[in-house]
Amino acid sequence: MSVIATFEVSADSFPLGKSIENQSTAEIEIERVVPMRQGQFPFIFVWNHTDFEEFERSVSGLPEIESVVLLESFDNGRLYKIMWSDGDCPVIAEIISNEGTLLSAIGDPTEWVFEIRFPEHTNVSDFFRDVTDADDVELSLKSLVKEIDFESVDGGILTDKQEQTLKTAFEMGYFCVPREAHLDDVADRLGISPSAASSLVRRGCAQLFEHKFA
Repeated sequence: MSVIATFEVSADSFPLGKSIENQSTAEIEIERVVPMRQGQFPFIFVWNHTDFEEFERSVSGLPEIESVVLLESFDNGRLYKIMWSDGDCPVIAEIISNEGTLLSAIGDPTEWVFEIRFPEHTNVSDFFRDVTDADDVELSLKSLVKEIDFESVDGGILTDKQEQTLKTAFEMGYFCVPREAHLDDVADRLGISPSAASSLVRRGCAQLFEHKFA
């Protein structure tokens, strides 16, 4: 059975963390929409940055990043596509090499929290060893649990957090046309950040679609 590991990484140890180090309200969320072996986290959401042009200049100047392209703008954030330089980010490289699947990754100017699914406990150990052997990477394991999914009434497979978030969003009218609630409203109801609510809704929908149509 696969295991889900939650790691915390100092913002100074992760390239994207350096790009918002002077922005106390900013958050970056990595969006994984392709299999790990086919790409290295090409899409990121940046939330609540006071100067997005400054972020673009900052991230473009990082040696680990080859390019950054703005794809879409929102009221409180932007979606970018980034191209990583090969071999310059040990956290990303070791997730891939140890057969990890990124479930979520959200960072602020202080720390990043990665939730990663690994096939076996040994993959977790190898990942931790490989990353901490790299220079200047501060990594700590916060939780390690066997993955437990449950079958919902409509045949989809969701985690508890995904089920709760989708249920709340549905009850509040987030999926209505026109919408009766926004992600900020759902996040307030659940007591989580808008970026976390966005991630849970997208991941939950993706799990349902994959179970239904794969």
